[in-house]
Amino acid sequence: MTLGTDVAVVGCGAVSTLYYAPALMRLRRGGVVGRITAFDPDAGRAHTFAELVDGKPVGSFDELLELGAGLVIVASPPMLHMAQSIAAMEAGMDVLCEKPLAIGAAQAQAMIDAATRTGTRLSAGYVRRQFPATKAIGDIVRSGLLGEITGVTCFEGGPFAWPVAGPSYFSRSSSGGGVLQDIGTHCLDLLHWWFGAPDRFDYRDDAFGGVEANCLVRLDYPSFRATVRLSRDWAQPNVYRIAGSGGWLAWQVNDPFNYEFQVLGNVPAKVSMMVSDKDDFQQAFVRQIEGALPGGTGGASVTSVPASVSLIERCYADRISMHLPWLAPVEAARAESLAGSR
Repeated sequence: MTLGTDVAVVGCGAVSTLYYAPALMRLRRGGVVGRITAFDPDAGRAHTFAELVDGKPVGSFDELLELGAGLVIVASPPMLHMAQSIAAMEAGMDVLCEKPLAIGAAQAQAMIDAATRTGTRLSAGYVRRQFPATKAIGDIVRSGLLGEITGVTCFEGGPFAWPVAGPSYFSRSSSGGGVLQDIGTHCLDLLHWWFGAPDRFDYRDDAFGGVEANCLVRLDYPSFRATVRLSRDWAQPNVYRIAGSGGWLAWQVNDPFNYEFQVLGNVPAKVSMMVSDKDDFQQAFVRQIEGALPGGTGGASVTSVPASVSLIERCYADRISMHLPWLAPVEAARAESLAGSR
């Protein structure tokens, strides 16, 4: 019997317990994954995760590296992604780094350089690229079926409900930012994947001394504008809409299989890309891990990721305060003074 690839997981928070653990168990039952080890600075979280995957918790990151694995999944806070990924690659292991790949373009490039230097493989955990629906949308855009693209709108967010382990999630020094760095990294990655890099951008948020809960990004392309609105408190339909001279397309955020589109002159169509009744959202994480394993080919190519990482970095650098008309003049002045402390 051939044993599967050993996998190590660094960071045992919500994304690991909710998504990576079930995916790893599916792969383990299929013989694709072998031994699973886990490390988290919070020993309790490491033990909880290890129980979910029938794995072994270890007491330190160095111990995890010494045990060796075919793949290390780095799902720790973003500030640790670069150092932990490079350390794993220098120890001879392939890495799947959860989004955002890095905080800033320089860190992302250092990780890519480390993969080249060590002869290891670095994959990026942008799981939405594994959805059959988002792959099909990219094909439709590039095919010209919608004609010349005339506009794109994206709304994503709603009342915050992610099961965070502590306040560091809302710390710029730990997470690298707020809703733009969190949700926006998925959104901007998809837009880069579908349309390429914009010519210009405009960025506004409501961060007044802390991290932003709301932001507005405008991306100007040669023939259209993409408007992105992200929120942690505003409940609106989470939909991306792409309009073209020959039709339109709409996608509900995080739907792996379904989208709607219409070619002018025809009735609107609801399309499902589900190929198996056993496929589900979780299967996207299975495909992501499979692609990142030694010999796999399905992980998100890190060569295309630094563009969106760099755009987020530039957005924060060129930030403008959002207009908040409910603030009195004194409150607005105080908010601006706090924003200047960033």
